[in-house]
Order: sequence, then C-alpha cells, then structure tokens
Amino acid sequence: MIAFYIGGRRGAPLQLAHTLGYALSFAIACFSYQSLAKKLELFVPYPSITPDAKMAFYSQTESLDLDKAYYAAIAFLLVMFIGWLITSLVAVFLNNLRFKRLLENYDWVLGGLLNALTAYIVIFFVLFVLAMIPLATVQNIFFNHFSARMIVEHSFILSWLFKNLWVTSILG
Repeated sequence: MIAFYIGGRRGAPLQLAHTLGYALSFAIACFSYQSLAKKLELFVPYPSITPDAKMAFYSQTESLDLDKAYYAAIAFLLVMFIGWLITSLVAVFLNNLRFKRLLENYDWVLGGLLNALTAYIVIFFVLFVLAMIPLATVQNIFFNHFSARMIVEHSFILSWLFKNLWVTSILG
C-alpha cells in the first residue's frame, strides 16, 4: 500500500526512470554475481546445516551445498543494492519528471503499480534468501506463514527464474 502511494506521488515518468534503473541493475547483477559470490565466502557467514535441520523448500541433500547458492544470492542482491543507490542518486536529478504526465488521468496509477511491483520483487528477494538459511527460527517462518511460503514458491516467473539462477545452475 505504501509502495503504491509512493509510486503514485512520483508519477509515471519518474517512477519509470526508477524502474528502468532497477531493470538495468538487474541485468548487470545477472552477469556479474557469480564472480562476486566466490569472494563473499570470506566475509559473509553462513550457518552450517545440522543432520536434523528441516528446510521448507530444499531436501537434505540440496541443503548440504546450499551455501553456494546463498552466496550467489547475496552477491546478486549486493549488486542490486549498489544499482539501487546509483539509481536513487540519478533520480534526484530527474525530479522534474514528477510534473510531467504520460497518461493524463491515470498517471498516478501507473506510477503506483510500477512501484508496488518493485516492492513485491524486493520482498521476494528477501524471503528467497531467508529460505536458504538453515536455522529453525528462519525456516519456521515458511512452515507457519502461508503468505511467505506462497511468495517464495508461487511468484509468477520469479520463483522459477531465481530457483534456476541461484539454486539449479549453482548446485547442478
């Protein structure tokens, strides 16, 4: 709701500039995250999996190598975060776009929808990365909350894309 409001206040042209910046960051992250992931293993901790750990989305066998996918996801999100910072900085200089209109009467709706979609993708990223952490308290989020489980498992295109990008392609 807040994301829709923020996008509506920005208007479609400014929100479109934000969305294009995020899409460019996404493309850069897709091509550069794997080399960064290898370096992050030295700096970002990953809890070791225990034999009795229950994962919401991964089997015991997959869980043993899930640290590689976790580092890939963290690297991807780090590149996206840097892209978000750069996009936000550039968007400050494009603030006059708030007063331009793409659609005369529905400009705020388009801006709101674009920002709500962006916010949903961010929530998906956070939940997907959390699903890789083999801690009971974190996994209980997915066992106990239907909405968190549905976002990770059944997000249109995103679930399939990031399972292939971060898990299947890394773990084999």
